[in-house]
Amino acid sequence: MRLGLRLRDDRLPFSDLIALARLAEARGFEALFVPEASGREVFTQLAVYACHTARIRLSPGIATIFTRTPSLLAQAAATLDQLSGGRAMLGLGSGHAPTLTAGHGVHFERPLARMREYVTLIKAILRGAETMPPARLVPVTRFRLETSARPDIPIYMAALGPKMCQLAGELADGVLLNWAMPAYVAQALHHVRLGAERAGCDPATVDVACYIRVAAGADDEILRHAVARELARYIAMPFYRAMFDEAGFAAHTGPVAAAYPEDPDRAARLVPDAMLEALTVIGDAAAARRRLEEFRAMGVRLPVLAPVPAGPDDAASWRAAIELAPAAV
Repeated sequence: MRLGLRLRDDRLPFSDLIALARLAEARGFEALFVPEASGREVFTQLAVYACHTARIRLSPGIATIFTRTPSLLAQAAATLDQLSGGRAMLGLGSGHAPTLTAGHGVHFERPLARMREYVTLIKAILRGAETMPPARLVPVTRFRLETSARPDIPIYMAALGPKMCQLAGELADGVLLNWAMPAYVAQALHHVRLGAERAGCDPATVDVACYIRVAAGADDEILRHAVARELARYIAMPFYRAMFDEAGFAAHTGPVAAAYPEDPDRAARLVPDAMLEALTVIGDAAAARRRLEEFRAMGVRLPVLAPVPAGPDDAASWRAAIELAPAAV
């Protein structure tokens, strides 16, 4: 009964977030994934959770490769691993062009090639290599991680498209999927297997994690609107919109994406119920358990609950969402 938790809420104080991390650990969650947040640096957050938990594994979910160098990511992961007593994982992703350009002034280009170079370089740094593999896209200085114990930190690669899924199978220890439906999961895992086989690896050694949106702790109308608003935010991103279009929702994504920048609430109202039912679990413990079993049957080994807070009390909403899942202890 492996289970992970995606923990991000910029509005909550750290005292509440620490309590949620501890609740997840007490209920037997295996891993905590912390996304990049607009006002909080991800590795600093993970360090806080490392100091207040004892068993749960800790990973950015994800750290974007366009905003840090390979050496900084390797340093951050190794430091987290030492601080947590060997519980670090490293979730990497390319991020999304509009967000990176507007928020960081980063020129987004060739994400696949860049990801290949980053994973190759980070692995070399973590194992203490004296020389670096050749890189064309990433400026590389001679950097060697000085530590007596070389950390064995699993790398999870966020992937949407076929080529990134294949690269995850080829180079990573795990793949992290998002907003997935059965047909998409089957296609993604097919490409992960292709990548692993191309690299001469056993596909069974590549872990498969997937975010599953859940919401609880308020009345149904409030929950549905909160989840629809979260979904609309992703529909407005080109990569995700293309994925939803392929899943059969092309008639709906255009109006949602057009409405979102000016009026997120209106965009949320345009999200059809069929999308919410296909992609999320809202306020129902039995449905959450069924959905977890569905994903496990598809080949997802580490389902990751991704709560969407709703209602007047964020912390209570988070607790209710975490408790939708059966305790794994």
